[in-house]
Amino acid sequence: MKINFLMKHRLYLAFTILAVGGCQNESIPKYEVEKGVSKALAISRSENIEEVAYHLYFNIPSELSESIGASIDISCNLKNSTEPLIIDFNEKEEKIKAITANGNKQEIIFKNGHLIIPSSELQNGKNDIHIEFVAGETSLNRSEEYLYTLLVPDRASTVFPCFDQPNIKAKFTLSLDVPKDWVAVGNGALNKQTTKAESTTYDFAATKPISTYLFAFAAGKFKVLEQERGGRPMKMYHRETDEAKINRNADAIFELHESALTWLENYTGIDYPFEKFDFVLIPSFQYGGMEHVGNIFYKASSLMLDESATDNQKLGRASLIAHETAHKWFGNLVTMDWFNDVWLKEVFANFMAAKIVNPNFPDINHDLRFLLAHHPSAYSEDRTEGSHPIQQNLENLKDAGTLYGRIIYQKAPVVMNQLETMIGEAAFQQGLQEYLRQFSYGNATWDDLITILDAKTQEDIKSWSEVWVKQSGMPRYETTLGENKISIAQQDDNGKVWSQQIEMVIQKGNKETIHPQIIKKTTDIALAEDWKNADFVIANGTELGYGYFALDKKSRDFLLGNISNIQNPVTRGAAWLALYEEMLHGKVQPHRLMVSIITAINVEQEPLNTQNILNQMQTIFWKFYRPNQREQMAVILEEKLLFAIMNTDNVSLKAAFFKAYQNIVTTNEGKAKLYAIWEGKEKIEGLTLSENDKTTLAYELALRLPPQAANIFATQRANIKNPDRQRRFDFVIQALSPEEAVRDTFFESLKLSENRHYEPWVVEAVEYLHHPLRARTAEKYILPSLELLEEIQTTGDIFFPKRWLNATFSGHQSVSAANTVRQFLKERPQYPYRLKNKILQAADLTFRTAG
Repeated sequence: MKINFLMKHRLYLAFTILAVGGCQNESIPKYEVEKGVSKALAISRSENIEEVAYHLYFNIPSELSESIGASIDISCNLKNSTEPLIIDFNEKEEKIKAITANGNKQEIIFKNGHLIIPSSELQNGKNDIHIEFVAGETSLNRSEEYLYTLLVPDRASTVFPCFDQPNIKAKFTLSLDVPKDWVAVGNGALNKQTTKAESTTYDFAATKPISTYLFAFAAGKFKVLEQERGGRPMKMYHRETDEAKINRNADAIFELHESALTWLENYTGIDYPFEKFDFVLIPSFQYGGMEHVGNIFYKASSLMLDESATDNQKLGRASLIAHETAHKWFGNLVTMDWFNDVWLKEVFANFMAAKIVNPNFPDINHDLRFLLAHHPSAYSEDRTEGSHPIQQNLENLKDAGTLYGRIIYQKAPVVMNQLETMIGEAAFQQGLQEYLRQFSYGNATWDDLITILDAKTQEDIKSWSEVWVKQSGMPRYETTLGENKISIAQQDDNGKVWSQQIEMVIQKGNKETIHPQIIKKTTDIALAEDWKNADFVIANGTELGYGYFALDKKSRDFLLGNISNIQNPVTRGAAWLALYEEMLHGKVQPHRLMVSIITAINVEQEPLNTQNILNQMQTIFWKFYRPNQREQMAVILEEKLLFAIMNTDNVSLKAAFFKAYQNIVTTNEGKAKLYAIWEGKEKIEGLTLSENDKTTLAYELALRLPPQAANIFATQRANIKNPDRQRRFDFVIQALSPEEAVRDTFFESLKLSENRHYEPWVVEAVEYLHHPLRARTAEKYILPSLELLEEIQTTGDIFFPKRWLNATFSGHQSVSAANTVRQFLKERPQYPYRLKNKILQAADLTFRTAG
């Protein structure tokens, strides 16, 4: 007889009932359940449990050393009470103080991070569970003056007992006792605020049904700004002490949120689906933002921009706000059924964000922006040995954090752009509206959406999805520019055919044409008489296509010598990406591309393209050049960048040039100039350096001027006024010490999870620890950094493992560094494959440049 997956799980539970001996009542069963939330357990619970409501209470003391007392009332309906009720609490058993089930006090049955309520204490229909406990602090980010939760993807159960899976949505009611001089914000609207002698109680209203990872609260010494936009009251909680910075940014932050909300309501045909709209700006927040219902959390520096902010940074802020706001519909209103489809909420947030920001930035070339915001980042993971499908398998939610990455955030929007192009904007929008209405306040899968969209087109999008969404890698094409035709041939990919629409750009003399074309395995395009003997062809000449499109020799040589003469900025952007990929694939020498970049620096007028080629320039300088080559090239680059700084009136370009200049300075003359700028003895006309700019400059100078590091640190710290930024500075400078022994001690300290509490600080410090100027002495940290990775994945937040790896490999180009990685993986054939993928992604440039 064939037994399905769920039946096997239930039989497993039944056959593993063990009597509990000793002082425990032998009639109480003990169930063997694995750590985390297995897919089988999740399916079993979602089929049996409904109408869930949580009422949570936390008593937050003023002293950081004191624990947080808490309680939860769980109400749920059970269709079948013959099975035990398994509640997730990924903490130590001793933190559970008391349990009552349906009015009856229970003995605590705890196994592998789960509380188990025996079936004898349950009933069909409504059940009420009361639990008193000490809150877990793995995901309670506590500081002396504030704390906040961050519970995605499976971290709610590290704080309180719950059914920690996305497809058991619940209504949350929250009460918080906090120190008297603190404020608090939760998902729901504030019902009541009661002030006592030493504390204040905040009682928040029940939410609409949401997943556990979207539950959140923040409390602490925050300032509160309130504005009403379009009839919507909004509150912003922040800790910024610079009043000028607040005044410069606040109106724009509120306006960008309102603009995004209005656009999404119009696009989806659904009014904002939740009760309130607040946001919290947190110093050194782990992500750019997190879309909690009713209270979005942001990294403060992503929204509170410096006076010298570039157009790219302003665009980044607008896109981030639009991304998190889009999640209110895509992710919060309709949530993925299982975290293998986590990409689904992220792709729509990114995809919608790209549409939303356009009206707010009419002077921006949005096609170019989409190209540069998505393709380079996506390629950086998808071209590596660690590539993976957009939709990945997931057997246990404890591994869900490893799913996140650039393939989800950057490749998926490109793929979604393809899908919209295939079926048409109107049909695509109608399909999304139907999807949101059908699954409101519930859960859905990618296949649910595909079924809706498939009915609105003649295209076989199910087959298309099978390749683009469910299989790994990216297509690779060879392009041939003949006298009379262009041929595009997909390189062998185990029989896969990556069907897609591209927009091919052909140029001849001063004429350019964009030729839409659906390509499959092999495609020939005849050239009209006027386009015979063209100068070049870029098969993927706009933001539409995706993959490695190898240039033919004629086009490659022409672009290397003439790229700055191309009139269309999108074509130039696509050409720069194509040449960079050719370099990584060994068809263009790094120095040859650098020569083209140097020629273009002072003539490129599009800031987005300028920032892209500056990034390419810095990568070639630090990763592909050897130290002796850097010494020779630094003189030329410093001169070119200084000229560019002084000869542009565009403030964004001036700031971009300066940041590139301070990054590559290695000559004595350059160091002296940077020092004079940092001291304030020399000014750059038209460029104001903020406190953050000066701090970064101090870091760079300390690396280059070791004898003066102590003085630089002392002077800069005295100039930092914000206490949060002072603490970050004190942490980072340990990695910049001129004394190797101090750096060694600092690295050893990172082996303790409590010293990795502020993850953005750690990433910044580790990047400096492994700076190319320190690569020789930092290579010894690579192996222990890899050995820490599994623990970091367990204790850190979702992006931390990859960021830890990126920082670790950031400065290395030696054969021995590459061999360390290869040997580590060779000795561990059973290493978790998603973490292995992250290692291979992060080490890719080290592999390519080792020599």
